[in-house]
Amino acid sequence: MRILATIVLLLLAATASAGWSFTPAIDVAGADQPGIFYHLESAGRRNLAIGAHDVAVVWEDNHSGSPQVYVAFKGERDLGFGEPMALSTGKEAYEPAVAAAPGGGFVFAWEQDGAVWMRAGGPRGLEPVQRVDESTSRQVTLASAPGGDAMYAAWVRREGRAMRLVVAPLRIVRGRLVVGGALPVDPRAARYDQLYPSLAVTAGGVAVAWEDRREGHSRIYYAYAPGRRRFGALHPLNTLLHARRRNFGNGTGVTRVALAAAGKRVAATWMDKRHFMGGYDIYAAVSADGGRSFGPNEKAQDMFGDNLPQWHPAVAVAPDGRVVVAWDDPRNDNPDVWLSWRTNHGWSDDMALPGGSGPGAQDNAVMAFDREGRLHVAWLDRRAGGGRIRYAVGKWQAEN
Repeated sequence: MRILATIVLLLLAATASAGWSFTPAIDVAGADQPGIFYHLESAGRRNLAIGAHDVAVVWEDNHSGSPQVYVAFKGERDLGFGEPMALSTGKEAYEPAVAAAPGGGFVFAWEQDGAVWMRAGGPRGLEPVQRVDESTSRQVTLASAPGGDAMYAAWVRREGRAMRLVVAPLRIVRGRLVVGGALPVDPRAARYDQLYPSLAVTAGGVAVAWEDRREGHSRIYYAYAPGRRRFGALHPLNTLLHARRRNFGNGTGVTRVALAAAGKRVAATWMDKRHFMGGYDIYAAVSADGGRSFGPNEKAQDMFGDNLPQWHPAVAVAPDGRVVVAWDDPRNDNPDVWLSWRTNHGWSDDMALPGGSGPGAQDNAVMAFDREGRLHVAWLDRRAGGGRIRYAVGKWQAEN
């Protein structure tokens, strides 16, 4: 029976892959050295961004003897990535994020020695670092509007016993990063933690989603701000199963929401334990009005992902509105990166990422679409030693 299921899975993966053609994977960083560990981790999974002429990938590793964050760039005509550049300057740094800056270059953000720091720059150099919150703060994320002039950061800061979510506008003035005033998304003082935010910026405004503990368990909430005005009402994103509440505690268990946008379409994905016997599943919801409201919760993975846990969801939206979700799971006895995309008839069969599947462990995918609709993906590959960061570009070929 197991052999038959494996054959069916391979046939489905082969059929799905007819829709995507990926370039051979190349290295971003890493040398498989024992004791050197690489992490592609950030709130909202914003470790990859597409600029006007360059791709930027940010990560954390310990090759200097302590955890620090780095960036590597690849020009649109380059065959590979350049040498990594150090972003952080403190004792320890974690969870970097990156966004393309309007007019060229990038903005970088990370947690360093218990606070959020940022800097701007590109392959030709980096601007000085600046601490952007004097409070204990972490879990920073970034987003900018494709082709627009709007750019925002979100992070959580310690206020009393809780972590409170704030959002700030960003600008580049004469090459220097200017961080506007950080305002709480919820005007009420936080009594319970607000964690792991993600942002999506459109021409009409900005949407933010996060993990919220106000109900005594984890919910995904979202809010929308038109233009540069304050955020409106808070809304729950994940569907709460009442049978689960009665029989198994307060809620279904959700975490690590990620957002992406193109045009007026905003897509969200997250880990959801509503079918708790198999661990987390990957769920998604789509907004057609810039993040003011979202459609129903949809399970993004296919039946072969049931009864085992999924991890590290990421989402990207193509210029034509196509929504793609990535994650990793061990359905073939080791972690592989999987893709699924939304069609007019539901979600596609799952597709194993070429170069991101097979022997060893491949996980923690991050991704973004460029202006031509090509899907850029980076992920961790730990086949030997400490591992590598790998990268490939996919092109959509035909509807399956």
